[in-house]
Amino acid sequence: MKTQIQKIIGLLTISSLLFVSCETVDFGDENLNPNSISKANTGALITGAMRNIPSIVSNVDSGVLYAQHVSEITYNEESCYETIQWNFDGFYTGPLMDLQTVINLNNSENAAEYSSSGSVGMQKGVAHLLKVYMMHVITDRWGAVPYSEALQGVDNLKPAFDDQSAVYAGMLAEIDAALSFLDGGGLSGDFMFNGDAAKWRQFGNTMKMVMAMRMADVDPSGAEAAFKSAIAGGVLTSNADNIHYPYTTADDNDNPWQDRFQSREDYAASDVMVDHLFANSDPRLAKYAEPVVSATGDTSKIDYVEYGGSTYAGMPYGVLNPGILQTRVSFLPSSIIYDGTNAGGMLYSYAQVCFSYAEAHLRGWSGLAGDAQTWYELGIAASHAQWGVSTADATAYLGSVAPVSMETMATEKWVALYMQGWEAWSEWRRLDYPILTPAADALTGTGIPMRNGYGATTASANKANHDAAVAKISGYNQDSKVWWDTK
Repeated sequence: MKTQIQKIIGLLTISSLLFVSCETVDFGDENLNPNSISKANTGALITGAMRNIPSIVSNVDSGVLYAQHVSEITYNEESCYETIQWNFDGFYTGPLMDLQTVINLNNSENAAEYSSSGSVGMQKGVAHLLKVYMMHVITDRWGAVPYSEALQGVDNLKPAFDDQSAVYAGMLAEIDAALSFLDGGGLSGDFMFNGDAAKWRQFGNTMKMVMAMRMADVDPSGAEAAFKSAIAGGVLTSNADNIHYPYTTADDNDNPWQDRFQSREDYAASDVMVDHLFANSDPRLAKYAEPVVSATGDTSKIDYVEYGGSTYAGMPYGVLNPGILQTRVSFLPSSIIYDGTNAGGMLYSYAQVCFSYAEAHLRGWSGLAGDAQTWYELGIAASHAQWGVSTADATAYLGSVAPVSMETMATEKWVALYMQGWEAWSEWRRLDYPILTPAADALTGTGIPMRNGYGATTASANKANHDAAVAKISGYNQDSKVWWDTK
């Protein structure tokens, strides 16, 4: 026993000596993995953040369903508002944190170490603009959200929720700051505009214009000032400027709609959109929907219409267990499912800009080019051209439309925003046209949802701040309106 104790003591003594001596030994690069990244690649972080844009612009979730552009064929619960709680945590821990990291690193004393990804100004400017783009979608879906205290990592794991008015003020200021950073000094990892500062300025100013219109009912003077500032900075001026996500054929960057249709056929153009286009002899019908494969049967459930020698049928919206075969309704066109470079995946379009101009004139904002009718017609023409409608057909349609008003402008904007789900839903909530009927078999709420509810994880992990945000909204649920929705 004594011998064993002596051996143990000896081993402990040797170990302690080795530990002390190792503190002064420099092993150089012996324990470093030569294949690992030793510092953040800011260009790669920007690329990674951009890769999240398809989940916004080609979402196959509730945006296009709430706007009633698309109907579900087989599993219809989402069209009937089954989901009440939606989780935004993935934005904050993923692309938003990546973008904030780019900003932080380029604000640090070691910013020069990241110059291989481009100039400090371009990295910061683009990161801020992409951050605002994603935050704009988030706040318009949920209302009050973490902003001023967000993206601080372990320094603040439970950020406060800012009122949406404060988020908008912060985002507008962030856009202005971002635009001032853009110096044309190059940017790697930018597969959207290849580091073109002029394109990013146009993106930022168009985003500002869209935000300004969203505020028009709740802050008219602030909205008008932001709108004119955007114009002065330079917004989209033609369809050639349209901003869409550059999908590729590679599986890791292809259109999300393609992935949905590879094994299932669960979505079709809605009867709401198809019937509207047919009733108005709108040639976009042949661009928004495919002819049906078989127009036999189901005639008591489906409205078949004849246009241009083909038969179309929108899928009835918001009906549980409709019992309708896929071959009997009009699918989305292949230009949306398999391409998306012009027909889908759109961030901002020239048509959207034109309708914003028309609305600004209708609101009496002074000092703007043109007039409401001119911009209204330009918006319609731009949408037709964007979707490949012939000039002759577009001209004929323009000759039949009603004069511009807030209702006709809003309705045409709803049509033009086809497949821009979250944007179309937001504009419909704000403008209240066209008149949309809630799902016949709605599972929750009292109408078309006006906001997304906070996710269960957020409600538990950040309970105090979540509860404080909810307490400010009377009767918080998906029927309660966000800050800018006043009607």
